[in-house]
Amino acid sequence: MGAPAPPGHYRLGTLLHPPAAFFGAGLGGVPGSAYAPSRVRGQEGILRCHPDLAGRELQQGTLTAESRREQSGAGLTSLSADERLRLAELNAQYRARFGFPFILAARLSDRAAVQRELARRLLCLPAQELRTALGEVKKIGGLRLADLLCADPAKL
Repeated sequence: MGAPAPPGHYRLGTLLHPPAAFFGAGLGGVPGSAYAPSRVRGQEGILRCHPDLAGRELQQGTLTAESRREQSGAGLTSLSADERLRLAELNAQYRARFGFPFILAARLSDRAAVQRELARRLLCLPAQELRTALGEVKKIGGLRLADLLCADPAKL
């Protein structure tokens, strides 16, 4: 599959064939089973592969074309200096609280909605936020797969 992806990036193959831990039923796998810390670490590892929205990778031009297009569509490439600073502060708070970057299907939002959602999700419980972030990864993967297949994402 070529050279490994730079940090903060992920490959389509990862989205099509993610580790089994990604698709576990909830945090414990089978209903009634014990909490599985290794499963959660695997899920968090998938989340840590994502770049911060409007973060360093965007500023340095090292995002994948898909991520750049999605962030641009949300208006994150044309933030004012104050908006960029506020988003960086929120991203840092989020990462410190949850241990992974804030993930949102940016193409379905605008810059104001991104900041509102980030501030709202900072108040969530960690287990709830893990589920939300994984749902966003699935949403992003579905949208990107639909792009590749020229399909309606709702039909995938």
